[in-house]
Amino acid sequence: MSLGQIPLELMPQQARAGPGHDWTGVSDRKARKKMQDRINQRLKRQRMIAARAQDCLSEQRQNINEPFIVGQSQSFIPDQQYTMSHSWSETSYTAVQSSSQSSMSMLRSFTACKPEGDETAQFISRFSAWAHREYLRGFPEADTLLSLIQFNTTRALVIIANSMGLTKESMTPDARSRLTIAGIDTAIVGSLPPSLQPTNLQLSVSHHPWVDIIPIAGIRDNILLRDEALYDKAELCRDLRGFQQVAHGHGGMKIWKDPWDPDGWEFSEAFAIKWPWVIRECHELLESTNRWRKMRDEAPLGSGFIFGELDT
Repeated sequence: MSLGQIPLELMPQQARAGPGHDWTGVSDRKARKKMQDRINQRLKRQRMIAARAQDCLSEQRQNINEPFIVGQSQSFIPDQQYTMSHSWSETSYTAVQSSSQSSMSMLRSFTACKPEGDETAQFISRFSAWAHREYLRGFPEADTLLSLIQFNTTRALVIIANSMGLTKESMTPDARSRLTIAGIDTAIVGSLPPSLQPTNLQLSVSHHPWVDIIPIAGIRDNILLRDEALYDKAELCRDLRGFQQVAHGHGGMKIWKDPWDPDGWEFSEAFAIKWPWVIRECHELLESTNRWRKMRDEAPLGSGFIFGELDT
């Protein structure tokens, strides 16, 4: 840079301003104030989401070794291999933190189809530690926050799958759920929490076991009532885990509590618009969604989202 040149840099408000929120050059005081208020509200919501997502990560880590008591004698106990571990190499840490694009790519390959694998356990350990470090650094970047939400959703399904005794062999593309097999061990079914107790359709309709790990009975039945030839199962699974590409970010499902607790799940508007039949008549899910939205000072979603009024 030669003498006399002044480097151009973004002003502080531009770094955090979204479309239509940059007040640089706006002389009208009321207009500037309105834009500033919008940015502050958005940042407040992001901080709340980040804090809750990190809490969810910590709670799941703590609860992994605690039994989910059903009645007096049976329990739902996730495998202890998913406990938090910091015994991984600096190379592994660098691989996860190198870039948001790399992190996103690794997250896409992280599914519940290999719940008991060493690779899955190692990734959970690495990503959990990385996310915690990012959170401790302060206000998280948008990509980091999104990745954490997607990670928590997939991790919740992994915990459930592992706890149900599912393996990569029983989750292959052509696999069929054991619940429809005559004479299935009733102890397995009896040990499940209420949200994962099989419905009549699960016991009678042949289906892939990934349906069984969704802790919302209404969604499970809606999927089983749909002809598998009419939708892309892999695409639905990706979108449900938060990888649905939409105009202003990503859609999908979010988890804020224990994996098997329906009150901890939330669906996005984008997911509901693309997959209206999946959440049709899931009243409790809508109530749960709106409770979490209210905590973030967001407007509630209307009943049209679960009554098929948004079908296109």
